[in-house]
Amino acid sequence: MKFEVLWRDKNSAARVGVLHTKSGPVLTPAFMPVGTEGAVKGVFPQQLWDMGYRLLLSNLYHLYLRPGIDVIEKAGGLSRFMGWRGSVLTDSGGFQVFSLSRMVRVRDEGIEFFSHIDGSRHFLTPESVLEYQFRMKVDIAMVLDHFVSNESPREDVEDATRRTVEWAHRAARKKEELGKEMAVFGIVQGGVFDDLRRTSAMELSSLNFDGYAIGGLGVGEDEDDMFRSIEVVNQYLPEDKPRYLMGIGEPYQIVKAVSLGVDLFDCVIPTRNGRRGQVFTEVGKLNIKRNEFREDFSLVDQELPFSRSLLRHLYSSSHINSALYNTYINLKFFLDTMIKIRKYIKDNSLGEFLRETKKIWRKK
Repeated sequence: MKFEVLWRDKNSAARVGVLHTKSGPVLTPAFMPVGTEGAVKGVFPQQLWDMGYRLLLSNLYHLYLRPGIDVIEKAGGLSRFMGWRGSVLTDSGGFQVFSLSRMVRVRDEGIEFFSHIDGSRHFLTPESVLEYQFRMKVDIAMVLDHFVSNESPREDVEDATRRTVEWAHRAARKKEELGKEMAVFGIVQGGVFDDLRRTSAMELSSLNFDGYAIGGLGVGEDEDDMFRSIEVVNQYLPEDKPRYLMGIGEPYQIVKAVSLGVDLFDCVIPTRNGRRGQVFTEVGKLNIKRNEFREDFSLVDQELPFSRSLLRHLYSSSHINSALYNTYINLKFFLDTMIKIRKYIKDNSLGEFLRETKKIWRKK
């Protein structure tokens, strides 16, 4: 994988670039729709491609359990299995260590966990997660990391950060063994402790990964702490490598993070919230189930034939197309936002878009 920086905003750390993966180019900053189990809910792969998406995210933990690495390998790789002709990034499962903590035991050797599907016992190591992702022929693989809640005591965060760095060293050696066919990203941890973030970023930078992710944020910490952590980390990550902020999907947070030097994003917000009756528009989020939209025939997007009244009717009727329409609208909004971001960066005016976005989207 090769990463080129094409433009830089003169007034911030934002940049426009292109990721050249083995499956094709991806313009950055970019948002990745989430297809955890091998499909993005509520939309066909061809629709995503026609919209303009070129990079999707999936999850090793879930695919490993079902349908299994062997099945995906026999299908010719994850992209072919999904029916997707663009690039794929797979997360290693570190977040599941956090979200399914009652079913997980972490030690320095790796992660022992019990399947949430059938209770069967499994063990993942930094080496095995890269091997599995290599067998699935993904474009970008994430290393195994240890993520704990930002509400955890400092000693727990420090221990998880140490373990993440040690696992990164092991993953880097495995990466050399596997060759250059698959790009591998390291993951910076450290909670909201600046010194831990700094140490983690510096250690990982020395390992020459193809890109770097900022993990463990957007999970309940104060928004200002999140932005500060991003700024601290990006001071120590290589300028010539892509930076990926994991799991962040609020529009203002995306634009702000871009201004701090982030290139890639993913989040379930556009698909999950769409299924729950929330659509993203230029004027903000609309809870489309509200009665005020019953006779509101204005379009949610001037390029789409969906009125607010229709969307409310479909949601109220529990119609299957409610989830489909809302998901499409939201994914189009996120793609349009990334296109706007790139345009503002080229014009050296991202700060203007940040101010506009803040008025509409900031939570406080």
